[in-house]
Amino acid sequence: MIQKTLKLTIAALALSIVGCSSYIEAPKESQIIGLASPVSLEFGKTTVITADYFISPSLIDSVVVPASLSADLSPNREEVVLSGSLDTPLGVMTFWVDGYEYDILLKKSNKQEVTITFDPEGKQYQTVQLKGEMNNWNPAAAPFTKEGDVWETTMLVNEGVYQYILMLDGKETPDPANPNTVSNGMGGTNSVLTVGDVDAEKPMVETYDHSEPVVYLKTPATENTIVFWENYQLETRYKDNILSFEIPANAQSMERSHIRAWTYENGQLSNDVLIPLNYGRVIRDTDDLTRHDNHNWNMYFVLIDRFKDGNPANTRKVDDPQIHPKANYYGGDFAGITQTIQSGYFDDIGVNTLWLSPITQNPEDAYGLWDKGGLTTTFSGYHGYWPVSSSKLDDRFGTEEEFRELLDVAHKNGMNVILDYVANHVHELHPVYQRNPDWATELYLPDGRLNTELWDEQRLTTWFDTFMPTLDFSREEVIETMTDSALYWVKEFELDGFRHDATKHIQLEFWRTLTRKIKDSVTIPTGKQVFQIGETYGSRELIASYINSGMLDAQFDFSLYDAGLNTFGQGNSFNGLQTQLQESFNSYGYHNLMGYISGNHDKTRFITLTSGEVSWGEDGKLAGWTREIEDPQAFAYDRLSMFHAFNQTIPGIPVTYQGDEYGQPGANDPDNRRWMEFEEGELSSLELKNRSVYSKLTELRNTEMTLTYGDFRFHTVTDHTLAYSRAYFEEQVIAVFNKSDQQKEVEVLLRDEFNYTNLEAQFGNEFSIEDGVLKVTLPSNSFEILTL
Repeated sequence: MIQKTLKLTIAALALSIVGCSSYIEAPKESQIIGLASPVSLEFGKTTVITADYFISPSLIDSVVVPASLSADLSPNREEVVLSGSLDTPLGVMTFWVDGYEYDILLKKSNKQEVTITFDPEGKQYQTVQLKGEMNNWNPAAAPFTKEGDVWETTMLVNEGVYQYILMLDGKETPDPANPNTVSNGMGGTNSVLTVGDVDAEKPMVETYDHSEPVVYLKTPATENTIVFWENYQLETRYKDNILSFEIPANAQSMERSHIRAWTYENGQLSNDVLIPLNYGRVIRDTDDLTRHDNHNWNMYFVLIDRFKDGNPANTRKVDDPQIHPKANYYGGDFAGITQTIQSGYFDDIGVNTLWLSPITQNPEDAYGLWDKGGLTTTFSGYHGYWPVSSSKLDDRFGTEEEFRELLDVAHKNGMNVILDYVANHVHELHPVYQRNPDWATELYLPDGRLNTELWDEQRLTTWFDTFMPTLDFSREEVIETMTDSALYWVKEFELDGFRHDATKHIQLEFWRTLTRKIKDSVTIPTGKQVFQIGETYGSRELIASYINSGMLDAQFDFSLYDAGLNTFGQGNSFNGLQTQLQESFNSYGYHNLMGYISGNHDKTRFITLTSGEVSWGEDGKLAGWTREIEDPQAFAYDRLSMFHAFNQTIPGIPVTYQGDEYGQPGANDPDNRRWMEFEEGELSSLELKNRSVYSKLTELRNTEMTLTYGDFRFHTVTDHTLAYSRAYFEEQVIAVFNKSDQQKEVEVLLRDEFNYTNLEAQFGNEFSIEDGVLKVTLPSNSFEILTL
């Protein structure tokens, strides 16, 4: 009945539309490159840097904002200061630039003032501090003051769920007054703070139907729904929960443009909708996407030296007997990667984007020291993160010709390549430091402490080691020099983007300058957009502060990785994973480009932790140096497959660390950096099975539009079972998980508007549909993906 009513509504709306779609008054060349990121308002005042959005800010004529806000445009047009607060969760800010209108979405601030108290119950403390997700785990950012016998601290915090601990005279402890705790993944617990009504029901705006040039969305409230084509707000029509609008005729001349939509109801912000268009027509098949559609990326991290030796002639270890073989060069190179592309391996496992570890020259000698557990060793720079040059290839990886061949072969095979770039620090032999030692931050703090590895306390100045100076990016000359070095790589080589190391340790101005230079030197002249993804451990607010139209496209979502690790690996409740995924949606959007990792070169392998060869509270590096980490138990492979299934079916970009596709074991660095294995003779039956399951998952990810552009909805969440769906127009995918140690029947309430006659289980598990309820029978530690 619902389907019939909606179809009648669409017919009525279609009759009201006469003729072809009309043009939007827009310039031939837009002043905004790509889709303008929404502006999330701050509490009180928000400064918008106009160069983040517009190619020529000096051409801005005026700014119009909702009545509850005021906008102060600076005389030089470089900033707009917004004051006040939106009356509603969403609004639109309109810029008039060189006579043309551009629209940017505004999101209301949801920060609240939060006070946390600590009663020492008669005990005496000199200092009480808090460190957690709300203050980037920096205890110096949240000192308590003593009021009588009680300590307290007050801060502004976005609505959401936050983990934290107290620091009592420097000793970490969960908040004794807060009964809500969660595993920290390292054998201990964190306290959990909930700010605002995080359980309030959120409205949904969903793709429903289209008949070009008209698109139809389901939405609960017409006057609250905002629809953009590119960066222009569209007029909409509404009837019986169906919203319709026309695709502008301008889209017919563009190979790729996009529709975006948001709504709100009862003060709650909805999900977002993203619809790609090909010359004005809605894309319904992944065959119509290209490698330049970032949402279609399936990324694979290659640690070059440990991948494959394709040219033994360039293999050269550091000649130093103090280096343990695990910490010296193995011989992986560009030629090995090129040969792997040509062999079809990456195509077989379904990845289409390679992230390469750094390729710049690293030192010829040994540095650093490990002296623990009875083993002493120095290290080579095989990993690439100790640059002695920022613009010269390390010949141990190959020649410039071999690198160009790698890129050419990748592109001919429909693959992207992004490069890991290190800007935050240089090796002490780097010419930048040799010629300008004053360009580095201070190695010693005013109190005499060594300023190394103080990741949060001294976020913008701390050194990674005493031989790796951190550069002072508060200096303009440092920003100019290091952004020019980064720009060299995308101007000189056909790279598709960057993975930026240590993002949070560099001031925002560096990222603005680099992105601006890329736009001016690459994107505007050639039309090629350069994707940039950063590495930041910290709060979602900190991570998001680096992402907008004028800086990075995305970062890695380590908070969700930790939640997945604890849930699939350690057995924590799916409720915690749901909370963390929803927090990511709230912070980055439902169609974000965040990187969702299976692991990386800085972490103990997921499968090894899950299996128990390295315990959760153990020093993973020490374990790797002092004992042989054996093959995982059989159940751990199933758990890894579940984790892959999760990463491959949620929004964002799945990122697989080399070897995780089959379940390579390993403790932490350097044991997690073993040689890759490719051949059947090298892999066990369990590893071959895991790689086969992984390949099936990536095939689904790469061929189902629902898993690239679909909306997202939770259905079933218990301690041991999870079900969610994604839908794109009349197509739907349902993911179901059972991480318990016994068989479970998982029930999923189906949506009335879909016809489930052709529902298919991709991994062969039994299911039935009764009275609108899907029942899926899952063995222990398993999952199912059902497609419609």
